[in-house]
Amino acid sequence: MAEQELWDTKAVAEYLGVTASTVRAYVARNEMPAPDMRLAGGWVWHASTIREWHENRPSQRS
Repeated sequence: MAEQELWDTKAVAEYLGVTASTVRAYVARNEMPAPDMRLAGGWVWHASTIREWHENRPSQRS
């Protein structure tokens, strides 16, 4: 199985152009995919999960 890039809350926030607290709020309100796993440092997502979700968000469509 190919290794997948994992992003923590800070990396997701940087990709989205928002703060880490905004990412946590999105998760709490079910406005973005749930974290793929929880590690000792907190939530992490596969980068592909976030990229796909972000590309298909209604506010991101042209």
